[in-house]
Amino acid sequence: MMLNPRIGQRVQLWYAKKWHGVAPYHSKMATVTVASRGRPRNHGVKLANGTHLVVPCGNLRKNEKAQA
Repeated sequence: MMLNPRIGQRVQLWYAKKWHGVAPYHSKMATVTVASRGRPRNHGVKLANGTHLVVPCGNLRKNEKAQA
C-alpha cells in the first residue's frame, strides 16, 4: 500500500481479496496525476487507455514491473 504517491509515478490498482472479481480495474497499471495530501486521501490516476479515476489511498501499490 502506498501512502504518499508522487505525480507521474507508476502504480498498480489493488483491491481487497473479496473485491478482486467485481472490481473492474483490479491489478491495472496507472500513472498518478493528482496526489492528495489532505483529507480524504483519494488520488487521481490515469490508466493506459486514457481513463481518469479517483482511487482511495489504500488501493494503490508500487508498480512491480518498475522495481524489477
